[in-house]
Amino acid sequence: MTILFMALCEKYRCFWGFMDFYQPEGSYRFSSDAVCAARFACSLITAEMEKKSVRKKYLIMDIGCGCGVIGILVLQFFKELYPSLYPYLQVIGVEKEEALYQAAKYNAKIFGHEKNYFAFQTDIARAESVGLVQKFALETVLLDRLPEMLAKDGGELKNPRMFDMVITNPPWYRAESKLHSVSALRNTALFGSEDVLQTFFSFGEKFLKKNSSLLTVAKTACFMEFLQAFPKSVQPVAMQPVYKTMQDKAVFFVLQGKYQSRAVFEVTAPVSL
Repeated sequence: MTILFMALCEKYRCFWGFMDFYQPEGSYRFSSDAVCAARFACSLITAEMEKKSVRKKYLIMDIGCGCGVIGILVLQFFKELYPSLYPYLQVIGVEKEEALYQAAKYNAKIFGHEKNYFAFQTDIARAESVGLVQKFALETVLLDRLPEMLAKDGGELKNPRMFDMVITNPPWYRAESKLHSVSALRNTALFGSEDVLQTFFSFGEKFLKKNSSLLTVAKTACFMEFLQAFPKSVQPVAMQPVYKTMQDKAVFFVLQGKYQSRAVFEVTAPVSL
């Protein structure tokens, strides 16, 4: 099944336009929260990359990537608007469910991002998943830097902190909620245990370089829960409220944290859908 999507922000509409994503039957239909996360990520990445005089690969991980929407929106934005930066962006989407993992690979292909988007299937709750993702990254997006990294680590790659940004849109609702769907795929995307946020955030934290960003998005009622779930090593540095209209209450927030940062927390300018 496909879903017809149009970006909701005027600035980004001409770059994302109508994008026909493949989504498996019964899976969670991505919404404007994914757009909010991608939009915020694009602004951060643009600012960071334009500051650098020497171009290097910019590695992004999307944890629980589903059918690849957030990572592919980011890549599409740079492919259209910043083509000189696009080749340096590399996204690894991590997904547990087989159907969604296959959908992410397919969507990367139909939008022409096969050389920049790489899906990997694993359960992040399993202890070995960190090592598996690290190995996958080294064999794909970092293959050209492998000799340099081996030399730096004395022949053994023990440090998985190689990513410039980690994005995740984890389940918001608790497993005991009465809002369950008849679809197992949809339930997996929406409902999690009490420690699901810590699982997602702590997994992402293990891959962040110093001062690299962890981004997440959720409905506003979840803000304190998300804030408290950040690992101690990840300093919350920014929150962007998102409104349906500026006359209403905020419906979503995007939260940014930085690994081993001392930056002061700020509320950034609000945006509307």
